[in-house]
Amino acid sequence: MEESKKKTMWGILSVVALFLLGKMKWVFALLKIAKVKTLISMVIYLATYAVFYGWKFAVALVYLLFVHESGHLYAAKKLKMPTSPAIFIPFVGAVIGMKERPKSAKDEAFLAYMGPLFGLLAFLPAIPLYWWTKEPFWAFVIVLGSIINLFNLIPMTPLDGGRIAAGISTKLWVLGLVLLLVYAVWAGSILCFFVLIMGIIQWREIRKEQKNIDNDRNRVKDYQEMLASLKRIAETSTFDHLQYFAQSLEKDLKAEEKLLETLQLLDEKDEAELTEEQREEKREQKKQQFLSAFEKEVERIHNFVEEKATYYQTSGKDRLKFFFIYLVLVLALGISSYFSYPLLPPLE
Repeated sequence: MEESKKKTMWGILSVVALFLLGKMKWVFALLKIAKVKTLISMVIYLATYAVFYGWKFAVALVYLLFVHESGHLYAAKKLKMPTSPAIFIPFVGAVIGMKERPKSAKDEAFLAYMGPLFGLLAFLPAIPLYWWTKEPFWAFVIVLGSIINLFNLIPMTPLDGGRIAAGISTKLWVLGLVLLLVYAVWAGSILCFFVLIMGIIQWREIRKEQKNIDNDRNRVKDYQEMLASLKRIAETSTFDHLQYFAQSLEKDLKAEEKLLETLQLLDEKDEAELTEEQREEKREQKKQQFLSAFEKEVERIHNFVEEKATYYQTSGKDRLKFFFIYLVLVLALGISSYFSYPLLPPLE
């Protein structure tokens, strides 16, 4: 019996490790290629796990993952964020593609905790069902659901726990890195080490981004002063001078920002049949178009930088709320796992 439990637990842990890969960005690339619907991918996923672990394990896993991802989809819909449907990928997990970044860590935390919350609600009915029927399958659903969602709450990106921690304090990511490292060593999981490395890279990128905020703001200030100067001298500047400046600006913006979409208007050749007066009028129109486009670009860059600067700034009330939700989820899932594991049946 004990040996069977161990095998069952290792099966669950392997699923957890594979589930982590479903949080990686590279999976989203598959969503653009695989034009399969949720139901079709679910059937394929179900059949695959039924072959390796039995149909009961497969049904429980698909059900729990589907409800978990439904939580993310529900949150995205509430925030009016476009997403792809949930796709099941064998030996990876279930994923949804986010077509845009959340506007703040507050939104990111809301998106994140709705997955484990729905995951918790998914297996709660199995608790009374087990006590009423004593059917081992319901105990298995409780164990599998609690472990998958609890593991996913490790406070490190790209896991849901790391995204919830973003709304509390990014310092919690350090704790998450330690926890995942300990588990990876204990379980000897290469996949977990891979996720750990990706988490470290992502963490460093975010820290670097936040440290560069002052430089980004100074760059925006330079653009704003440049725009003000251009407006002052626009009446006396020739079209050729402005065109030369635009080409220099294009090289500067190309490194980090989108090019001015209207910049190519300055490269159009004047039609030969135009009179000199018409040419001057057209050039004046192009000057005004460029100034307007440049002003919009500076405003876009300014908004982008300020969004980065304030992304992780959440109010004390929101931090407390997210911490309370996170703590409740961890405790509820931990308790469920602890008390249900002794009831775990052997896999068929």
